[in-house]
Amino acid sequence: MDKLTHYKQIAKQIIESVLKKLAQVKDYESLNVVDDNHGHYLVMADGWENGTRNYGPIVHIQVKEDGKVWLRYDGTDLEIGQELLDMGIAPDDFVPAFHSPAMRRFTSFAAA
Repeated sequence: MDKLTHYKQIAKQIIESVLKKLAQVKDYESLNVVDDNHGHYLVMADGWENGTRNYGPIVHIQVKEDGKVWLRYDGTDLEIGQELLDMGIAPDDFVPAFHSPAMRRFTSFAAA
């Protein structure tokens, strides 16, 4: 199996795991957004809390054609970045996109 296919499978597994954990939250609908063609894997939330609508991303992982895995957003306390690494994403292929490009160069991960 090539690296790109493997990384996309890892992203999908993490998204499925997050969805299972969120299924226990009654006031929200968790939406699974998978775009294999463009390498986007998201969990979105849609729900209401105290009369206010909460809608938006919970997790967004992108697997780019160059083999880099961008963690664009992690709105959980599940440490998705560490989970990606534990499941086999190489540190030099992992881009913590939630850090500014200037800050990424000070990490042990890919800057872009």
